[in-house]
Amino acid sequence: MSQRMNGLAGWVSKNINIDKSTKSISIGKYYAVDGFSAKPIRVVTHIHSDHLMGLKDSLRFSSFIVGTPLTLDLIEEIALQDSETRDLFKAKKKPLNYGEKLEFYDSSLTLLENDHTFGACQILVEVDGVRVGYTGDIKLGGKTRIMKDLDVLIIESTYGSPRYRRPFKQSVQEVLIDTVRYGLRRYGIVHIYGYHGKLQEVMLYLRSNGIEEPFLMPENVFRATRILEKHNVLIGNFHREREKDGFEQYVLFKHFNQAKYRRIDGSVLNIILTGWEFENPGRKIDEHTWVIALSDHADFDDLITYVEKSDPQIVVIDASRNGEPFELAEELARRGFITFVLPSKGG
Repeated sequence: MSQRMNGLAGWVSKNINIDKSTKSISIGKYYAVDGFSAKPIRVVTHIHSDHLMGLKDSLRFSSFIVGTPLTLDLIEEIALQDSETRDLFKAKKKPLNYGEKLEFYDSSLTLLENDHTFGACQILVEVDGVRVGYTGDIKLGGKTRIMKDLDVLIIESTYGSPRYRRPFKQSVQEVLIDTVRYGLRRYGIVHIYGYHGKLQEVMLYLRSNGIEEPFLMPENVFRATRILEKHNVLIGNFHREREKDGFEQYVLFKHFNQAKYRRIDGSVLNIILTGWEFENPGRKIDEHTWVIALSDHADFDDLITYVEKSDPQIVVIDASRNGEPFELAEELARRGFITFVLPSKGG
């Protein structure tokens, strides 16, 4: 390793930390990302719950809570339960648009586009003459910007094993739409189960492919969808679930965790959205339920593609969340990248 790389590796060991318990990714003196750490700036890359961990602690300690305007609006609408916390959040939130730079003492922070879910971002931190990029949860797509000219890239590893490849990625949307159409013809009612963001992504898919039936949803999904419409993500003809008695045909969207309570009495067709399918884009699991392999994460091949196109000096792989960081590290090292896994197996 050259003298410069030795110096950069030393900088990483002193300035980048990933905490296994809080899930916080700490960069330098000032920035805590997607988890609590005692830093003046907390960054939230997107709305999913495992990236909101420790937000109340951050509200007490940090001076600013940074995210895209859409992510911060979603947090305020659906993730904060009491008025005191909401008021503190309003006082400390710092929305940044994509490409907008926040200067903080001798450092800067920029949010960049990410196709993972609505409002999601990547971050670029520049400090001590070092450029550090963090992908957050990532999906390669038309809106995702691959960060380049990085000294350090921090990347997720959800599907970091070569076992997790989806060669059928381009056909999933078509299978999903065909399955919904089949359900509406046969049953008249379709129930779709997924996570925030993925549900609304499906709503847009269906609308853009001519499905005009009413969309119904429970209160929390309704409120999230209403926020998206305020940010010009236009769904149209959506209603609260309690209004379903007025409709003969409709699509009902519910949180993924409710799928275990689904009706299998033949009155509805159930569709469960998951990224943990790698053999086929769709699979029937009982007489009235299909699983569709719609993921909002990069698979193994996409993670490798991102790193190769980014071509950073050092890759740090996040091992604090579910994933296969050590298999990803092994493959990247085989391809010539200097790679660290944080936290380490003993950390």
